[in-house]
Amino acid sequence: MARGPSLANKCQILFGGAILVILAGALGVPWMRLEQTVDESQREMSRQLAETWVRNGFDLNRSEGIPIPIRVVTVERIEEGGIADLFVEQSYRQFVAEPKDEEFFSTVTSENGVVYRYAHALRESQWRAIQDRQFVDFAPHASELSLGDPLRAILVIERTSAFAAAQIQANRWYLVVGWVVAVALAVVVFSLILTKLIFSPVRRLRASAERVRRGEVHVRSALRTGDELEELSRAFDGMLDEVNSVQTSLRSMNESLDLKVVELSEVNVGLFESNRLKSEFLANVSHELRTPLNSIIGFAELLEEIARADTHADPKRVRYISNILTSARMLLDMINELLDMAKIEAGRMSLAVVPVSVADILEGLETIMRPQAMAKQITFVATVDKELTSVETDPGKLQQILYNFLSNAVKFSPAGGIIRIDAKPIGVDARPAVRISVSDEGEGIPADLQETIFEKFRQVDASHTKVHGGTGLGLAICRELAQMLGSTVGVVSELGRGATFFVEVPVYFRVKERKPLMSQSEGAR
Repeated sequence: MARGPSLANKCQILFGGAILVILAGALGVPWMRLEQTVDESQREMSRQLAETWVRNGFDLNRSEGIPIPIRVVTVERIEEGGIADLFVEQSYRQFVAEPKDEEFFSTVTSENGVVYRYAHALRESQWRAIQDRQFVDFAPHASELSLGDPLRAILVIERTSAFAAAQIQANRWYLVVGWVVAVALAVVVFSLILTKLIFSPVRRLRASAERVRRGEVHVRSALRTGDELEELSRAFDGMLDEVNSVQTSLRSMNESLDLKVVELSEVNVGLFESNRLKSEFLANVSHELRTPLNSIIGFAELLEEIARADTHADPKRVRYISNILTSARMLLDMINELLDMAKIEAGRMSLAVVPVSVADILEGLETIMRPQAMAKQITFVATVDKELTSVETDPGKLQQILYNFLSNAVKFSPAGGIIRIDAKPIGVDARPAVRISVSDEGEGIPADLQETIFEKFRQVDASHTKVHGGTGLGLAICRELAQMLGSTVGVVSELGRGATFFVEVPVYFRVKERKPLMSQSEGAR
């Protein structure tokens, strides 16, 4: 960025311009009044000559050997057109138009100087007082004697004064020179004052700030001007002291944080290893538990078959064996859920993506769930859009998600209820997808729990006296599986109006790209 003028240059330019304007305005009045003053003095001099001539009535054409240009022009000569003088004609018209006016004055600039022309009106009263037949014929005219005080003649004085013009020019030069000297002195004095009182302290503050910017935080300006700049310097130095204190505190905190980070990294490594061992242990234990549990279920089914075939068997025996089978199957479902979650956390869950038909999956699930639904007299109503095409996904994982939805719907629906299954194409983020939803007629889910039920070990009824069993991992597994498939799961529900669980599966499977950690950290910055 280009640097502009310095503060000193700005102040000098602005102050110099202000002084120029102020002095020009202040000297403009004397400049204009100078010529008017000289004209007024010349007019007064001509007036005095005219009054002297009128009072004495003698020949003033010469005074001490210097001719004085005084002449008298009668009204008759003017009216007869014998005077070809524009000034005399102008003065005559003025005196006639304004009887109260006694004089008329004008200036004309010539090569020899300024010509001052003065005209004095001679009325009847003055005309009689200065009668002198040696110079003028003052014979009275009968026609004019009858008038009150008419104009009889005009006294004209024309004087050329080279001295007055020279005085005007000289005085104007004095004004210009004085103006220039005043401006120069004002700028110099102002510059010295600003340099001493403002610019030098400001430069010291700027130099201190530059050194601080380079990292020298121990620099202090320490101005002693006794004004606001000293207060600014104290505030600046106090800020630097605070910065030093904060930097010292931050340095100690950073050292402590470094130690904490090292400790946390060690603890994190231990936790990661513990979690890995836990997941492996849980997977291994769950796998090992399923083998004897499958044997228990198999022998229990065999015993149940024998008991049902024996007509003399005790009815309690059949009921007890049925309870054993139900509990064993529930335990197997729990173990399967724990095993699936352990595989997901351990990263052992793999995908087999192939094109599958949503209608076929729904048909198979309906067949699997029909025995459980018939036990509660629940009816399935499936609606599959005719325009629905196949999707690229892992059919086993998608079937597991929908199985959990259907299992929960059967579990929470009242006897004789209806479960609706709906599948239709939608667009998600400008990508074609399929929305599969399962709606039940259960009690519904509160709004504040609709998000938390997808977390691990979270259920709507988490009390010890809950009616429905389960580990609380079913929906959490559904969310994890959906993320692996690039899908999303959700729920829409109101209390007393049932719940609708849905999964949105993209038509075309895309492998999720994982960004490098360095690029993620750089983007976060």
